[in-house]
Amino acid sequence: MRSIVLIGLGFLFFLLQITATSATEYVVGGNKGWDLYPELYYWPNGKHFKAGDVLIFNYRNPPYTVEAVNESQYINCNAMGHPKKVYTSGHDRVVVHKGLNYFICGNIDYCMYGMRIAVNATK
Repeated sequence: MRSIVLIGLGFLFFLLQITATSATEYVVGGNKGWDLYPELYYWPNGKHFKAGDVLIFNYRNPPYTVEAVNESQYINCNAMGHPKKVYTSGHDRVVVHKGLNYFICGNIDYCMYGMRIAVNATK
């Protein structure tokens, strides 16, 4: 009887670990996707991201791209030719890391219009 209880507790612990570490997928911009509209800038507000969550960027290329950048590049809407990563597939899946994650459209005019997001992921 004791071994059955221990096995059951072990299985329960395993299920809790899977649940605790499962990633959530977010479609950036919701139904509108990664597109040119000013509200996109505010899309992360009210969401609780965790390290390991996946951002799905849906967009048309051309004219859009996604660039993972640092804070300065995000603020200036310019990766200065040195983004961390450039995505161009039109359906990109990006895993966020703990802390601030910055993304901009590679076109500076679109970025300045609001086509950029900052995602803060907790542990």
